[in-house]
Amino acid sequence: MTENHSYYDSTGRTGVLVWIAFFAFIVACIQFSIPYPLDDDTAYHFSVARLIREHGILQSFPWTRFSWQFDHYADKEFFFHLLFVPFTPLGFNTASRIVGIIGGASILSAMFMVLRAEGVRFAGLWALIPLAATNYLYRFSQVRPHLFSIALAMLLVWAYCRRKSLVLFLLALLYPLFYVAFWQIPLILLVAAEAGRLWTDERFDHRSALIVLAGIATGVLLHPNTMNLLQINWIHMTDILFRNAWGKHVEFNMGEEFEPFPLKEWFRFMLVTTIVVIGALVAAWRDRKQHLLSTAMAITMVIFFLLTLRTNRFLEYLVPFSVLSLALATYRKGQGWLLPSLATVSLCYALVSIPLLKYITSSEQRLWQMDQGVIEAFTREVPAGADVFTCGWEYTGTLMVNLPDRNFMVALDPTLLYKRDPALYDLWYRTLKYAPPSSAEIVRRNFSSRYAICLDHPTLHPFFNALAADKGAKVLYSDGKWVLFDLKTVGKGEQ
Repeated sequence: MTENHSYYDSTGRTGVLVWIAFFAFIVACIQFSIPYPLDDDTAYHFSVARLIREHGILQSFPWTRFSWQFDHYADKEFFFHLLFVPFTPLGFNTASRIVGIIGGASILSAMFMVLRAEGVRFAGLWALIPLAATNYLYRFSQVRPHLFSIALAMLLVWAYCRRKSLVLFLLALLYPLFYVAFWQIPLILLVAAEAGRLWTDERFDHRSALIVLAGIATGVLLHPNTMNLLQINWIHMTDILFRNAWGKHVEFNMGEEFEPFPLKEWFRFMLVTTIVVIGALVAAWRDRKQHLLSTAMAITMVIFFLLTLRTNRFLEYLVPFSVLSLALATYRKGQGWLLPSLATVSLCYALVSIPLLKYITSSEQRLWQMDQGVIEAFTREVPAGADVFTCGWEYTGTLMVNLPDRNFMVALDPTLLYKRDPALYDLWYRTLKYAPPSSAEIVRRNFSSRYAICLDHPTLHPFFNALAADKGAKVLYSDGKWVLFDLKTVGKGEQ
């Protein structure tokens, strides 16, 4: 322990600030190498921040008319959106990059601070190792709230094991204000820490557990949408994850991030991470009786490994926790060769993922991105205040950024439409799939929409043909990527 304290002191505050600034610089280089945000969810988060700037703290969300959030609004990433607010006048791209830099630097800094506090040599270099995992780099580069959850998670395990009561309380308090899984992730961490205590023959730390509970409860009570936050949290766990993503309901397109890695993709992207997991687990197991923190980190790593086998998005926790676990489990053994060897292998393995790196930095338009000509045409044709039907949910954020003050259907997840009106969701699904001749009238009557905006996907062509066959319908715009219909009718059906 003497060696650990001497290293800790020699780093000093100036050294810590230098490392944090360096992390911010590294993340800035990553963010500014990405021409356009990697995920449409970022556009939604930016739009929410802009709405907060214009309207204050939101209590309802009329901009997605058929979402559960319409009249049960809960800002499940409240502090994340507040971070965006001061930067919204700078525009979508710049604001996203700034928030992405803050979020990414938070992860690297949290990892560094934990390793530094434990006396691990070259803590700053260890913190950079996860970035060599290209699939993790992809998730790391997405400007979404999970960035802050990862940072909070690493700090929370450390504070729990080291009984840092005030820090632990504040971290637990921040979870409901930053992230929707505000008790599920801390519960995983608490279980891992207490399992570590069990293996190190320590007693259950009821005081720390109560502090976490008190912090989470305080955060929930401080949230501006407390009751709705509890409900949206439950929806995300039971309906979105368990029922639709893991239950494989085919009528719900949940996106690729909820799918498991195919075996080929696992070997392509996760082989080094798997080796790190095995190495960290073996090293932590050997010293499980002596070192609580490394044991708890290893158990946390194993839990996220199992979750990643089921849902690939959990790699965003697995990769940093695996490197953190390996560093904590091996630094006492004087294995100075381990860090440079791991760095070399990781960087070499990253060469296998050149196509993904090219995609991340590609200047080609993203699937959901709109060029300026499309934005101008849609702005001209669709007046402010108009109700718009969409054929999907995955580009609503982009529409909200580029067509503000219009009202769309649902954002972030189709389950939120289903939870508000299951029959209407079923009608939406069946209309798009089977394209009945009355499609235009269904859009007008059941979805109260005069305009329809869709991505031009071949599977939707029968639906487009059904709309175009309607006497009152008119194609206002079509460029092979985007399609805009005006479904105005004369008389009873007119809006």
